[in-house]
Amino acid sequence: MDLRNDLQCYARVLHLMAHYELGNFDLMESLTKSVYRFMAKRERLTRVEEEMFKFLRTSFHTSRSSLRAEFEKFLEKIRGFEGNRYEARAFAYLDLVSWVESKVSQRPMSAIIAEKYQNSKRKMLPAETTAKSA
Repeated sequence: MDLRNDLQCYARVLHLMAHYELGNFDLMESLTKSVYRFMAKRERLTRVEEEMFKFLRTSFHTSRSSLRAEFEKFLEKIRGFEGNRYEARAFAYLDLVSWVESKVSQRPMSAIIAEKYQNSKRKMLPAETTAKSA
């Protein structure tokens, strides 16, 4: 059975992020290498993915006090790729920006996503009401 390779890649990245969240840093180094090798084999590693792997490799050795600053730098880098159509797949399959924003703001990722959803609804409401009244 041949599953879509891109979905397998992002499932592995999600697995990697879950271990990061759980604090399984003893596993993270070898797991990061393994996921990177798997994704590099497809020979289409995006710049967002490259930046993510660079960040993960260095974050294991970063002190807790400077980790937030490292997340802020990482967030700035990946936000620069958001409008790039060649990087769209990374943002479509994995809400990496919201995850990093949750780390920077020290809030749950669910709160970040809910806030973005509410903001998008507010933006849509004026357009919908003018369309109905016309």
